[in-house]
Amino acid sequence: MRNPVFIGSAFVAQYPEGGGNFWVPLQYLLGLRDLGVDAWWLELLWTRGDPVRDRYNVETFRRYVADLGVADRVVLVFFPETTRTEPPGRAQVLGMDARELAARQRDALLLNMAESVPAALRQAFGRTALFDLDPGPFQLWAREWGMGVGAHDAHVTIGQHLGAPDSPVPLGGVDWRRVWPAVHLPAWPVQQIPAERWTTVSQWWTNQYAFLDGDCYDCNKRTGFLDVLDLPARARVPLELAANLHADEHEDRALLARHGWRLVEPAVVAGTPQAFRAYVQGSRGEFSCAKPAYVKARAGWVSDRTVCYLASGRPCVVQATGAEAHLPASPGLRFFHDVGEAAEALAAVEADYDAAARAARALAEEVFATRVVVPQLLAAAGA
Repeated sequence: MRNPVFIGSAFVAQYPEGGGNFWVPLQYLLGLRDLGVDAWWLELLWTRGDPVRDRYNVETFRRYVADLGVADRVVLVFFPETTRTEPPGRAQVLGMDARELAARQRDALLLNMAESVPAALRQAFGRTALFDLDPGPFQLWAREWGMGVGAHDAHVTIGQHLGAPDSPVPLGGVDWRRVWPAVHLPAWPVQQIPAERWTTVSQWWTNQYAFLDGDCYDCNKRTGFLDVLDLPARARVPLELAANLHADEHEDRALLARHGWRLVEPAVVAGTPQAFRAYVQGSRGEFSCAKPAYVKARAGWVSDRTVCYLASGRPCVVQATGAEAHLPASPGLRFFHDVGEAAEALAAVEADYDAAARAARALAEEVFATRVVVPQLLAAAGA
């Protein structure tokens, strides 16, 4: 039997209104369990200095993982009196006795998503693998802040195109092992009746940037969507954004409305894990831009959200990031470089929607399913 595997995350409990965030560690937890692995989701949460908000985050996170049926496999470590750079101190461990956690860690593999588990906390694990979910920007940030690169036993990324001649991102000699993002097919069954609207769930602002030799890599989705602003008039299909514009961003809201975009609040339509799944599966398909940083980096990023659409039998039209060079051509997943190509891709899907829907699910089964990806991930991590 394999040693235990912990999936380390620190981006779910801090923002429980982001229903899609729950599915990122959850897909791997479910996939590992299907393989018979003693798998655990280790979620870290640092205090915000607001006891009311802290209590809300803890209680909401624990309620949602219980609703998902995995509460017995989730360990929440809450740090009310420390920072990410200090030793654990008086951490509260919820979901497992602290002594049992320590005993399991000794022989366990840590899959450290996005460097969620800092150095002071990952030393207890038998083996560690840094699991990069933001290929391109992550490697650029690591040049400045380290981000655990070089301090793990293995380095894994979803950036299939990192290191290619047309990807300008320096790798610094790091041996990045590549896997695709994973989707747990039993949790995302095929949906037969599509809606009329194409959708996506997106951050409008992140206020994050990366830099390479003075060149800016913009991580805000707003920039990408403004480049295809007139797509609704060209494509003549309903396009809906569940994007977190601030309440006072009247100018952007009016701009989107004038160009035919429908705007909904992500916390309303996708604010829980179940609501996120229902929103994805109740769509006609996904249309989405990538962060400009992913486009410029050409690292081969594919969204963890997109693979959920595909598994549900929902075709996707998404912006090219280099991943297209590593995937079989499919009517269910089409890539675009500009607004003209986006309109053509949507028209091609609509010309034979049923075939595109079947192809979307087939691609998920062939490439992105946990039963395919997880064994590759374990091998890449040295398990």
